[in-house]
Amino acid sequence: MQLVFSRFGYIICITSIVGASIFLIEFASYSELQVLFFAALGSIFFTVLGEFFIPLFKDWKPNFKENFFPDASLFVVNYILLQSQLLQIFIASIAISFSGGGFNLWPSDSNIVFQLVLALVISEFGLYWFHSGCHEIPFLWRFHKIHHNPERLYWFNATRFHYLDVTLLQVSGALPLLLLGAEGKIIALVTIFSTVHGYWQHINAEQDQGLLNYFFSGPELHRWHHNLNPDIANHNYGNNLIVWDHIFKTFYWPKDNKEQLKNIGVQGDTSNNVISMTFDPFKR
Repeated sequence: MQLVFSRFGYIICITSIVGASIFLIEFASYSELQVLFFAALGSIFFTVLGEFFIPLFKDWKPNFKENFFPDASLFVVNYILLQSQLLQIFIASIAISFSGGGFNLWPSDSNIVFQLVLALVISEFGLYWFHSGCHEIPFLWRFHKIHHNPERLYWFNATRFHYLDVTLLQVSGALPLLLLGAEGKIIALVTIFSTVHGYWQHINAEQDQGLLNYFFSGPELHRWHHNLNPDIANHNYGNNLIVWDHIFKTFYWPKDNKEQLKNIGVQGDTSNNVISMTFDPFKR
């Protein structure tokens, strides 16, 4: 069971859930939001199962006060109270208007799987540069470090972001696709892929994904991105794919240093309540 989950759990989960999502969006009467909800639940089920049966580090098991409560609070603020997704649409619409309305270059008649793969590669370019900027530009790091300050990694870390950080991150990925004329269903499928993948990316479970690590920004790579040492953490910026890290020489995957791997978090302030996480980044 452990071998199957650690080597094949991710690829089974991502192909089955994304495949089902394509079917439901293309051929059934489900909305993109409904499909996203079902896909998120499916991924959470897989990752929680893995963390329960084959945890990577037992002392990374989350507790309510330090992990689940602040993570859930940020989720409620970002997506329910402040509706980050609506601000994303507004910002993207303004950018497209300034660009003259975008371009009709997207291969909409192509196979939908091909369109999704192409969309993931193109959106990843915007995600890569915004994410790297969040680590290299001190002002942006003030907001992004909220994602990095936990000293444990587990599945719900995937949604732990400051409101402005997650909003601009998602815009940076969607905007290139919108400018090229991609349809709404393609943007939705990229979002679904990113949601399913994100929970796996932060999973506290044994993983041995082998060659997949050269294509996807999976947990074995992303754990190094959360390292306490900035010289290590400033690598593996890929959100879903790792392709641009190869091109821009930020790919990092040492395979034999488990103690160093466990050393995660940020140096300095590690505020963990929703008020301070929301407002402290605006202070100098």
